Amino acid sequence: MDQFLQSYIALMCTAGVLQVILAIIAFHNRQVFEGTKTFVWLSVFSAIYSFGHAIELTSTTIDGIMFWVVFQYLGMPFSAPATLILVLQYINLDKLVNKKTLILFYFIPAISFLLISTNHLHHLFYKTVGIKYVMGAPLLDMTVGQWYVVHGSYTFGTLFIGAVLLIWYWTQTKSKHWKQVITLIIGILSPITASFLYLMGLTPRGIDPVPIVMLFTSMLYLWAILSTHWLKVAPIAKENIFESMSDGVIVVDLLNKVVDFNSIAGELYTSLKDGINLNELKGLDKKLGSLLINKSSDPITAETAIHLHNELKHFQVKISPVLKHSGERVGNIIVFMDITERARLQLQLKELAYKDSLTGIYNRSYFYKKAEKLTIASIELGEVVSFILFDIDHFKNINDNYGHAYGDEAIKHVVSIAKEALGDKGIVGRYGGEEFMICMPGFSAENVEIFANRLRADIEEKALTIGMDTIKITASLGITVLKSKDAFYTVDELIAKADRALYRAKNNGRNAVCIEEDDQIRDCLFLSSK
Repeated sequence: MDQFLQSYIALMCTAGVLQVILAIIAFHNRQVFEGTKTFVWLSVFSAIYSFGHAIELTSTTIDGIMFWVVFQYLGMPFSAPATLILVLQYINLDKLVNKKTLILFYFIPAISFLLISTNHLHHLFYKTVGIKYVMGAPLLDMTVGQWYVVHGSYTFGTLFIGAVLLIWYWTQTKSKHWKQVITLIIGILSPITASFLYLMGLTPRGIDPVPIVMLFTSMLYLWAILSTHWLKVAPIAKENIFESMSDGVIVVDLLNKVVDFNSIAGELYTSLKDGINLNELKGLDKKLGSLLINKSSDPITAETAIHLHNELKHFQVKISPVLKHSGERVGNIIVFMDITERARLQLQLKELAYKDSLTGIYNRSYFYKKAEKLTIASIELGEVVSFILFDIDHFKNINDNYGHAYGDEAIKHVVSIAKEALGDKGIVGRYGGEEFMICMPGFSAENVEIFANRLRADIEEKALTIGMDTIKITASLGITVLKSKDAFYTVDELIAKADRALYRAKNNGRNAVCIEEDDQIRDCLFLSSK
């Protein structure tokens, strides 16, 4: 056997070994991204082709040669579509790769293998098969058939499409993984070029150079894995990052025209589209539009509320400049971060500062602050301001007989009646325990007496029902009235006056209303139901 041919066979075997090594490495990293699994198969297909071609060159009979040619077609026709699939997965077009499309990708290679295996029956792949001697070794001498043209066209076509897609991907994304992209492009174009030269009869001694080229591409892939972490670091496209963000993102130019946005932002503003001026966007908070005028290079943060899916959502909005490498500002990026839950918690904390946790009405300290403002305002307007202090009669009996849970329900029941009766006539707060306060600015002594007795009657008439239990509840009320001509009293002092009137009402048998007026306490007997 010619020395050149021996060297050629040795190089092909080396290529096969490298391809097996690549398959092992890829299999070890198969969880990185889907394309790694495809690369395992690509390496296996290439190894089958390399070893098969090497053994073919050592065969001496036509039957032996054809056996190893058929063996090669277990790998060689499948490697081209595997390469295209790898490219699609690498450039994040893997949505085009599924069970149905995989059948389409591998359909022609499968037919090619079937037809070359049975070529002696129909001669669709090779019209004629013979032996020619090159460098003293018998090589296959054939005349191509119709399906060989189909097989070759499909192989060239898939590889060419893969190369075009990679070049397009590079021009569109300017990926920082450019070494990986270049490696793939070279790995695709090199076998195409070698195969073309072979078909044109321009290769040394008429030997197929593709397996030797595959040795080069295998070494290139191995270098890429070791130096650029290819197959170990999954490529992620800008579009995937943009769309996978949980925040809404809008990019605008210096004229505030929308350049790009993700689907989350599209949900926030349904009229959002490329080219629209952000200030013309329906539902956009006007203060956000004014913030975009700011020329500062520092990020700006604001908050806004948006009605989304019949719910008021709160967002923190961060506006940051988009800069070129030179530092020149070319636009702004606006990020909407959902802070609805945080806003709700802040509201709850705020409410805890001024609301009673059981009833939802003002707590004692906040009631005093609000009542003081109302009192001062009433005096300045020359109006009367009235205070009512009331509590639930025999509340201890409810706790003792029914338990504290029923006691809490009784308190909430009485408060709901008071809130309904009061409406917007004043404010109500919890003094403590089963005692409550009402401040009614602008109400005369006569009118507040009528209101207080109506409230007392409502509480008496509207029994509390819990399950099978019905609890009759009554309340005692004390009133004080501050007239503008009177000396100024603090809210604490006015509540103390109302408390004295309440004490009188309880001493009079409860379920009663008494009023403290002009430092005199009298019973509202003409209103009492007793």
